[in-house]
Amino acid sequence: MPQSRTEGKAPVKTLGRVLFGPVNCLLVMALFALKHYFRIHDGWLLQGLDLFFPVEALLLGVTPFLTTREGYVPGRRNVWFLIPLLALIIGLITRALNDLGVLRIPWSPDPVTLTTLFVLFLTGRVFLRMVVNLAGRLNPALVLPASFLVTILLGAMLLLHPQATPRNTDIDFTDAFFTSASATCVTGLTVLDTEHDFTRFGQVVILILIQTGGLGIMTFAAFFALSLGQNLSLRDALSLSRMMDSDFISDLKRLLVSIIVWTVVIELAGAFLLRSAWRSLRPEWSAGELLWQSLFHSVSAFCNAGLSLNSSGLEGFSGSPATSVIIGSLIILGGLGFGVLTAIASNWVHYVRTGRRTRLPVQARFVCLITAILVLPAFGAFLGMEWNNTLAGMTLEQKLANSFLEAVTPRTAGFSTVPTAALLPPVKWLFIFLMFIGASPGGTGGGVKTTALGLMFLSTKSLLTGRLNPEIWKRRIPNFDLRRAGAIFTIGFTVFAASSLALLISEGDARGPEPMDYVFEAMSAFGTVGLSTGVTPGLTPWGRWIVIVTMFMGRTAPATLAAATFRVYSSRYSYPEARITIG
Repeated sequence: MPQSRTEGKAPVKTLGRVLFGPVNCLLVMALFALKHYFRIHDGWLLQGLDLFFPVEALLLGVTPFLTTREGYVPGRRNVWFLIPLLALIIGLITRALNDLGVLRIPWSPDPVTLTTLFVLFLTGRVFLRMVVNLAGRLNPALVLPASFLVTILLGAMLLLHPQATPRNTDIDFTDAFFTSASATCVTGLTVLDTEHDFTRFGQVVILILIQTGGLGIMTFAAFFALSLGQNLSLRDALSLSRMMDSDFISDLKRLLVSIIVWTVVIELAGAFLLRSAWRSLRPEWSAGELLWQSLFHSVSAFCNAGLSLNSSGLEGFSGSPATSVIIGSLIILGGLGFGVLTAIASNWVHYVRTGRRTRLPVQARFVCLITAILVLPAFGAFLGMEWNNTLAGMTLEQKLANSFLEAVTPRTAGFSTVPTAALLPPVKWLFIFLMFIGASPGGTGGGVKTTALGLMFLSTKSLLTGRLNPEIWKRRIPNFDLRRAGAIFTIGFTVFAASSLALLISEGDARGPEPMDYVFEAMSAFGTVGLSTGVTPGLTPWGRWIVIVTMFMGRTAPATLAAATFRVYSSRYSYPEARITIG
């Protein structure tokens, strides 16, 4: 009996599912890492790897034309499949004509490189889809910490590679994991010198970790999955919307696009401004080094990371008011949150088009109000108390600019133009308070968030005035939001207290640092700030792991709690009240 058309294509369908499946995707990435990031001395293994990618590219390019779209297999008319396939064919033809002498092109990639890029692009789509699908199946409260933990581990593996550090520099797993955690959690605390202890490859890895941690690995995965033609299921979209604390699934794609657009525009603008400000200040830097320094610090500032390519941080730029203003502005923009930035931009565009002013949403106004309340008094306090201390010898313009940066940086940024160890004790206590509060929801910083502080204040005000519910701008605040704010405060204080106690115990035999320095360090880690009095490099292995856990908790705990308490469920019963006195 002759085979049916469907039965005849069964082996092809199986091959398609295998080629565009998760197992083959992981195999491709493993072999690529084996070839390019690890030293291989066996000639037969190198030849096998060089043969694998062309064969894989041939199978990936032919299979969609032989079978219908199924699972991860892209359709034969899918633009994200046809464009790379067309680019591969043109590249191979160009290379062949160039080798035959028909064309004269100074540089053209070899066939192995072309096929490798084609394979990585197609398998990258599969990997992104795997990440998004996994997020949809997991509890949204577990997705964020799990994605951060995996990113930190991958970053540590890359930083352990010999190409990431100079030949005479030894780095163990604890230091690599600490650096990766600090970059991914956008903290900025360092046990190694980023300028001297890492090569350009290692610095690029750190920069990628900062960018990924600042925006969130799921944001990148979902955005690129959507951009590459992958549709999200309802479960995936719901999971992502809960992690972003968004009420509407329909707004998810617009939110992801706005996050990426804001990030690219602000970071490139910041890099351009820093390059202009540093061109005359650092004539010893080449054009490439100047561009790299500007881009790295712009990304680090916008993501509120505080990591610097200079051993002394930004202390060498204390005489440049432009540097303090640019870095401080980037920190504020990153800490406000992408929703607030979008609301402000939409409001401004509406005013330009119509000439009529409209009010910002309550969330945006509330965030801007709390931010101003925190920054302006901190600016005045730092300027007044440090006038004859760390600001001594500066001009009035320099004092104002440095005070602005120092008022902004404790709220999860970590950049400092003055020695943190030399600050007066009252200023350190002020910094501890600001580090605990942190940035705003939806931003790139950590801490318990500005809105949590504002809600706690409104709750206290309503209690003292005898009102049942807190109110602001003729709007009533739900009690559910107040309970979430109280929970974040409780968790934050508990983590900080436990971390401080653990550091004081683990570093009890250390000579030199004061107990206040370890309390400051614990709060800097929880708030993902990065300011340090200088005790970080001297921490014991136990102390380093304590700081790692604190950084991880500070970066993921508030967002995880928001995802876990996205909805409130009412019970069908109610117990009698039991009054508990508090005074």
